Amino acid sequence: MLTLNIWNLSGPWRARREEIGAWLRLLDPDLVCLQEVVEAADGRNQARWLAEAHAGAGGAAVNVAFGASADLGGARFGNAVLSRWPVDASATTALPGSPFADDVARGVLHVRTGGLDVFCTHLAWRLDDATTRARQAVALADWVAERRDDASPFPPIVCGDFNAEPDSDEMRFLTGLAALEGRGVFFQDAWRVAGGPGPGHTWDNRNPFAATEWEPDRRIDYVLVGWRHGEGAALVQSARLVCDRALTGTFAADHFGLLAEVARRPAVGPPPAGAGPAT
Repeated sequence: MLTLNIWNLSGPWRARREEIGAWLRLLDPDLVCLQEVVEAADGRNQARWLAEAHAGAGGAAVNVAFGASADLGGARFGNAVLSRWPVDASATTALPGSPFADDVARGVLHVRTGGLDVFCTHLAWRLDDATTRARQAVALADWVAERRDDASPFPPIVCGDFNAEPDSDEMRFLTGLAALEGRGVFFQDAWRVAGGPGPGHTWDNRNPFAATEWEPDRRIDYVLVGWRHGEGAALVQSARLVCDRALTGTFAADHFGLLAEVARRPAVGPPPAGAGPAT
């Protein structure tokens, strides 16, 4: 599965969309989580364009779900999921808002597809707005707990642009390393489990679109995979940066993407008779 913040319509969108399409054809992912997706007042939608271009170029049929979180003067702004499998259900919820006027409303899109519960989200962007992101992380965990299908053979998967580094309170909470509001949850951070060499920065000043913002390099985009001990928990097999170079002459967005391979680990049966306790 691939997660990528597509940077709305900023920059040379017509060139960038061809670049994103080139990456989709190269990677051929089963699932794609996109953030900063814009849907125009006339119904034109960036995610649907990418899905149609990918399918039309010989890729697998791609099904699309879009969830708006903000209104931008008639256009809608939010998250989208592209899936190789039919979308059986989708819903969007709002996240707690930021007190800063230069941010927009944020939300979480939930999609049930191919037996998977996939959640695509995008948290508050400001470097000094950790308080909002912490509240959003708790609300995100609540929404996952409410919407997930515990009968599914896979635990839930959460992807997106969290605008937070791994050692932040909000990411430590989501990965079981800290409590927020007296609570704890646990998702596997795909990069931490099976990432490639290097820091895994998805906001990187090697990207000319990111360099114009004068922000430090950071790892802020994630694939988070739920965990069910002893019940066929999902196993992260690999994680790597993608959309991190130009295939067609321009970068895909101001973020790099993250591609993770996730497989279901068979359930562990009971220990044989006479075996000692499991540890």
